[in-house]
Amino acid sequence: MAALVARLIEPRQRIEDIEIGLDEVCMQCAPDAAPWESLDRLGFAGNRDDYDALENSNLGWVLAQRRGIPITLAVVLIRVARRAGHRAVGVNFPGHFLVDVDGTLVDPFVMQAIDVDGFLQRLPLDARQQSRSHLFAEATPVAVGLRMLNNVKAVYSRIALWDRTLDVVDAQLALAPDQPALHLERGELWHRLGLVSPARASYQRAIELSEASPSEHGVLIRQAAQERLDELGGANDVLH
Repeated sequence: MAALVARLIEPRQRIEDIEIGLDEVCMQCAPDAAPWESLDRLGFAGNRDDYDALENSNLGWVLAQRRGIPITLAVVLIRVARRAGHRAVGVNFPGHFLVDVDGTLVDPFVMQAIDVDGFLQRLPLDARQQSRSHLFAEATPVAVGLRMLNNVKAVYSRIALWDRTLDVVDAQLALAPDQPALHLERGELWHRLGLVSPARASYQRAIELSEASPSEHGVLIRQAAQERLDELGGANDVLH
């Protein structure tokens, strides 16, 4: 999944090269050390100087530079740990991706085991009310892909590359086609690009999907999509 995200960022990035890079890192790690300690000795760490850079989401770049953000560094740690025979999974902690290695929670940004209570104190009070099983839930490959793509999407949105942002949303919809919020976002991007017909279709799809969700979030999505449709009215596509 991480390799596919890298390809979306850089189409010339070969997945085979990423696999080779991961294998090389695994071979460089000491078999008698904790996987995160080995990666720390190899220089893998968070890119503090340029945290928001797009390259941090490109696993090929991360392997070459040994810098990244928590989720891409987590992918490297998971591969190294599993190759050494450990059970390792990603943890979808809010705002900061973690890794569980044989029951030890690790912050891949600093390649250190963490103090769980300290991490919980970082959260807003309402988030801390959630169960630990929810906050430290295992991340599925799809969840990892969606979260990585959120990071890429944020970079493109920040510099107003709306066509590239739309590509990322389309990639997310390939992973989660029934998420109404993504269809709403897709409609807004088409609208920004002056194409009313696909915007209208996306808003309508968001409404259809949100009708199946009685939650407050579903209601808000439905209301927002309906408001966007009303704004469009009978407008037609802008041709460039």
